[in-house]
Amino acid sequence: MRNLKLQHLRYFVAVFEERSITAAAHRVNATQSGVSMQLRDFEETLGLKLFDRTSTGVVPTKAGEQIYARCNRVLREINEFAVDIETHTDQLYGTVRAGIMPTFAKSILAPTLMRFAEQHPFVDVNIIEGYSETLTGKVAKGDLDFAVVPGGDLPTGVRSTLVDTDIEILVRRGGEGGSKPLELATAPPLSLVLPGPGNARRAKIDRYLNNMCQSKHTILELDSMMATFDLLEKGQFASILPGCLCLPSIEETRLELSPLLNPVLQVDYLLIEPSAQATSAVVSAFADALSEEIRKWCGFGREQFLSH
Repeated sequence: MRNLKLQHLRYFVAVFEERSITAAAHRVNATQSGVSMQLRDFEETLGLKLFDRTSTGVVPTKAGEQIYARCNRVLREINEFAVDIETHTDQLYGTVRAGIMPTFAKSILAPTLMRFAEQHPFVDVNIIEGYSETLTGKVAKGDLDFAVVPGGDLPTGVRSTLVDTDIEILVRRGGEGGSKPLELATAPPLSLVLPGPGNARRAKIDRYLNNMCQSKHTILELDSMMATFDLLEKGQFASILPGCLCLPSIEETRLELSPLLNPVLQVDYLLIEPSAQATSAVVSAFADALSEEIRKWCGFGREQFLSH
């Protein structure tokens, strides 16, 4: 085992999670031949066959699956060692790469960034906005330190922590003299603008519409939050949106909010991170600030609609 290198572990984990030497090479910024050589050295050092090679990629052996779990733990310990050293400084320095959904870009992100910049002026924050499928893929590849996404199936190489649970709300333009809030389960046919199937919330919304609603609603798929709100303002469309998006501007909007209560439709928010990467002090500080703002508005929604 004297010839064992950290590079062996990192390349092996990348190949395991990508199921492809070519994709793993792109992920770790190495050549395909370099990754293949390191993987072969790793197998020879261990005396184990870790993958079966196929025409479409690689498939882990049982030994490979066991080694993967151990490599993840070793790499995380090494990252945590670096984090321990980092925490001995008086100020936080570095860069955070975070992914957020359009839901949070409109309502949660600005106050979080303002407060965080004041508390940690030497930290650079890089934000990528996208729907859950895109963000989850970037976290799995290590392109993001973390992302917050709706609960759903997660790929290998990603670990998750529950942030909070939000309430889904039927949103439409209010009538001139005020109108009675609708219950979606008994509402007349509506034209609903909803995110596409790449959004983790969509499957639960579809099940609700199919199983709970008396009417057959027309659906327009639109993966643009700004365009969704433009359509809502014009009054011809309604939408189903999380409370965290709607509630912060509840005093300013002309939109009518009708929480889905009979039965309640909820969405869990998960903070996801690369499984082999320890959370640095810088990343932890920003993740905590963002999570705090999310919990604030999730709690507000429960007070407004579920406490009666």
